[in-house]
Amino acid sequence: MPHLSPMSWLLAIFTFWIIMMLFTSNIWWTNLHTFETGALKTSGNNHTPWSWS
Repeated sequence: MPHLSPMSWLLAIFTFWIIMMLFTSNIWWTNLHTFETGALKTSGNNHTPWSWS
């Protein structure tokens, strides 16, 4: 097993953390977007809750 310096360990952990944060944020935003559109579609009324008229 090759020996890795502490700097390479930190760089590997940092890159892995950045990639995981990007993937989780992308999944979270897509789930939030589908939840909002699904809630608006299933509400049944054609008017938005903030009707300014």
